[in-house]
Amino acid sequence: MIRPSELAKTPLILLTRLRLALIRHEELTGIVFWAASIGFLGALASVAFREGIRLLELVLTGRPGSLVLVATLLPWWSRILVPVFGGFAAGLIMHYGARALQAGRTVGYMEAIVVGNGVIGARGTLVKSLSSLFTIASGGSIGREGSMVQLAALIGSKLGGLAHAPVPRLRLMVACGGAAGIASAYNAPIAGALFVAEIVMGSIAMESFGPLLVASVTANATIHNFLGYGPVFHATAFQFVSNWELGVYALLGVLLGHLAPPFLALLQWSKAQFTRLKWKPYATLPLGGLLVGAISVFVPQVWGNGYSTVSEILSGNLTGQMLLLILVAKVLSTASTVGSGAVGGVFTPTLFVGAAIGATVGGVLHIAFPTVVSAGSAYALVGMGGFLAATTHAPLMSILMIFEMTLDYQVVLPLMLACVTAHYTAKVYRGGESIYYKALSPDPEHPSDGNEDWRLRTIGALVKPCTAVVRRGSSLRQVLNDLPRRPVQAVYVVNDDRELVAWADPHQLFDGVNSGRLSPSMDVESIANPVTLSLRADMALGVALDVFLRVDALSLPVTSGQWQATLVGQVSRHDLLLAVQDRMSTKH
Repeated sequence: MIRPSELAKTPLILLTRLRLALIRHEELTGIVFWAASIGFLGALASVAFREGIRLLELVLTGRPGSLVLVATLLPWWSRILVPVFGGFAAGLIMHYGARALQAGRTVGYMEAIVVGNGVIGARGTLVKSLSSLFTIASGGSIGREGSMVQLAALIGSKLGGLAHAPVPRLRLMVACGGAAGIASAYNAPIAGALFVAEIVMGSIAMESFGPLLVASVTANATIHNFLGYGPVFHATAFQFVSNWELGVYALLGVLLGHLAPPFLALLQWSKAQFTRLKWKPYATLPLGGLLVGAISVFVPQVWGNGYSTVSEILSGNLTGQMLLLILVAKVLSTASTVGSGAVGGVFTPTLFVGAAIGATVGGVLHIAFPTVVSAGSAYALVGMGGFLAATTHAPLMSILMIFEMTLDYQVVLPLMLACVTAHYTAKVYRGGESIYYKALSPDPEHPSDGNEDWRLRTIGALVKPCTAVVRRGSSLRQVLNDLPRRPVQAVYVVNDDRELVAWADPHQLFDGVNSGRLSPSMDVESIANPVTLSLRADMALGVALDVFLRVDALSLPVTSGQWQATLVGQVSRHDLLLAVQDRMSTKH
């Protein structure tokens, strides 16, 4: 805030103060701005995709409302034809749409973060998202969160390219998009950030986790506070009948841990069977739709992602043999949709299966021991978290997600027991592989660029243009007038050959001029600091980090030599820490 006494001061000082108001905490303000922007735009993309599903559903079925309700109202032959037509349209888009737009292989957001360079192609992503729209709107048993997250990650990648972000920061911005997509889909901002940090990035260091939180909270606020969307699931209050139940919840976790690996194996087996057919997408996707449609003739609850059915389970309205029938039918329909190559997420079907297993087990136990065991709806809630932990191997994220969706503290302790036991039980199977194992592993058919991997062993990929560079002989007035309108940590002084000769702290320059200690006509070099340390582009990450720790700087210059040589650019400490984190979490 400018004090009244300062109004009489020179325009130079006032203008400089306004500019320098944004300079403090350069890395914090910069990454928070981009994370918040990604969260906001990612939420809008998620809303657009969600409304696209509703519109296309109305076009394909002629009825609004949840897909399960629509399937119930349609005649039996329509339940078959709609998924087949939707699959055919989705397959045509995937096959011919990619050709028409000359879209190459679509890089998934997980691959872009872990083994890629953070670049996601827009054409391939949009083609797959449009294909996903037809699959989901026509009753395909798959989640909408997959495309929502990919679209938000695409926004993060494009904004990172617009900001000329180096590879580590570009990966972080893609990760922010992923967190925003999860938060938009499930009303769980903390779990959304933790999902990307725990599963994808393999680290919860604040250098990366802080921006993820900003993006996911911004997305959640945009979706639910500004646009007015309600919670995804509606559950009754969690009830604890007795302390003996804690042991039952732990045993439920063990059961879920044993059932999750066969579920994942079924999905992989289904993919293998469809792959063996060697058909084009416009043939395999209708086949998957045909299988879903045939199942829905008898069990219409298999249509769509199952949000409404899960809400019915959590409310205790689905029990007994009908619930068991829906569980088996949903598993088979999900395997059919996923196996056919449909684009979408398996996160929501996983929650569906967990809720159904939990409610089935809880319902049986409640009938046998009504005074000791709670109603089946309570076990459905815990089952969702336990099955999610068993398939993703991320128990902490699973606990937080269910808690955020219910905001009921009573569920935390049973959740912790079920999620941890399910996680450790499932780790015994499949070599400890999670549902995202392949997405987090390098594609042998499309290996990452070895040169990029080499560059991330040095600071070469982190070098950015210097924010403020002035010529030797410039006055303080010229320096402060030419100061850019973005965060600046150092003003570098160079000679006519662009050799670095000195550097100055812009805050000290401003304070000196403001207090009268320095004259605006003074030569900046006369009060600048000599260059004692600089980095080289071929310097190893560890060596550069040691230099940063010794001088406690937020950014350092990069020159073509160790001392006074040609100024190449600058490297920020934040980007260096992200690069080090990347190298430490890389899976070989």
